[in-house]
Amino acid sequence: MPTAAGEPLALVFPGQGAHDVKMLDGVRELPAFAARYALVCDALRSSPLDEIAAGNAEYLNQNRVTALLTLLVSTLSLDAFHEKTGGRADFVSGYSVGQWTALYAAGAVSFEQLVAIVATRSALMDDCFVEIAGAMLAVIGLKAEVLENLCDGLRAKSHRVWVSNYNCVGQYTLAGTGEAIAHAEAALAELKPRKVARVPVSGAWHTPLLASAHAGFAKYLAGIALGATSVPVVDNVTGGWLPAERPALDQQLARHLDHPVLWEHGIKALLAKGATRFVEIGYGNVLTKFGFFIDRSVEHQAFYV
Repeated sequence: MPTAAGEPLALVFPGQGAHDVKMLDGVRELPAFAARYALVCDALRSSPLDEIAAGNAEYLNQNRVTALLTLLVSTLSLDAFHEKTGGRADFVSGYSVGQWTALYAAGAVSFEQLVAIVATRSALMDDCFVEIAGAMLAVIGLKAEVLENLCDGLRAKSHRVWVSNYNCVGQYTLAGTGEAIAHAEAALAELKPRKVARVPVSGAWHTPLLASAHAGFAKYLAGIALGATSVPVVDNVTGGWLPAERPALDQQLARHLDHPVLWEHGIKALLAKGATRFVEIGYGNVLTKFGFFIDRSVEHQAFYV
């Protein structure tokens, strides 16, 4: 995948949801794999490769596991992208936990910091779902306004569910309690969307159900040293740009936990800045597919070793 000189390049990094047992296969022989994998194993207190080999199907659906493996694969793929193409980003963006990969790519954190921060972030998120079950539902083929109205109606009946991810036109995610998502599925059947599917995650991410995680993560980040970013980083919460100064940056990174991901808004912000090439770095091609629906006039590609 040669880079095109002079064409503004945006690197985008996936979040959770595209994971499977093969996600480590392409990166295991890369030079940095052993050292980074060891840091991930230490944070997890387990070996993902051993768990996968043992056929532990539920292991990869654990929030902390999926988050850290997503970062591991994306950062190693980023190394390979630089090595093979020489391409350097003009802008970076990441989907959900991928926003932390984007901050790594922009030089704000080391990989060791990245693992520690995301492990803490995941633990705070999981704590919100100890006493209640959380779930997420991908919905394709309905307008955002229709889904927002559906969620408003369900919440009026005390069913806690929200639109949590605005991916592209006609592709959104709902999140809420397990009971509320079940009610949402029943209500959606009458609206006849093109597709409805449960997302294999262990919580209702990016909803007000994570308010306590928001508060805890903001406090945690206040004690973490973050470096200056070398390129602009898209903010999932606003669809604009992450602030460079602290504590404003900390506030946005904490708000990220209990506010929806405005992915389409972020891609449009990159387009407005002149980005003409979008390369998804990591496992899968979900963001590349979203990109085609957002603007087909620019180049969208996926890169995985």
